[in-house]
Amino acid sequence: MTRVLITGAAGFIGSHLSERLLDEGTEVRGVDRLSSYYDPALKRANLLSLEGSEGFESVEGDLNELDLAALLEGVDVVF
Repeated sequence: MTRVLITGAAGFIGSHLSERLLDEGTEVRGVDRLSSYYDPALKRANLLSLEGSEGFESVEGDLNELDLAALLEGVDVVF
């Protein structure tokens, strides 16, 4: 099974892309730093709708500070 990493998974585009890929049976690891660039409550709501989906894993953090090797382990495609 294909596993993808989606950066900005809590945002508008990232959450919709995650939803679509999950519907197609793709495993999704979504990462987002939940910055205040726009309403963090909206981003959390986007994540909540995804977290109930089979095959979705959420990682909160900044790509500049996360362990990229661990984050990319088992990932086939990055968005």
